[in-house]
Amino acid sequence: MRWFYLLAGVVCLATGGVHAVLGGGDTLNPVMASQVELSVRAVIMVVWHSISLLFGLSALAFFWAFWVGPAKARPIGVLLGLFYLLFAGLYVGLSFLWFEDPMVLPQWTLLAPIGLFALIASL
Repeated sequence: MRWFYLLAGVVCLATGGVHAVLGGGDTLNPVMASQVELSVRAVIMVVWHSISLLFGLSALAFFWAFWVGPAKARPIGVLLGLFYLLFAGLYVGLSFLWFEDPMVLPQWTLLAPIGLFALIASL
């Protein structure tokens, strides 16, 4: 089952790359160019980069978990797995609530597999 940690790490790293390279143009840059108050834009910038850090550190944690095996890594796998599933749930829930379509905010399609792989590896 520990191979699922490796899979979670690879998907997490790829998702972080998509977030950092492609997401900025669609989401971050328009907000930064808007007339929203500077303090709000600063918070959005910090949150954006915090998410990038989360992807990077999570990928490292998943690779470490793969290396050391499930017995030592179980708490990390469960914690991060639940985080990513909850993040995915937020995207699905808000997408349904605001747009009645889960694919308007498709980020959950990358976040949910990371969470599932981590939880499977933790079994």
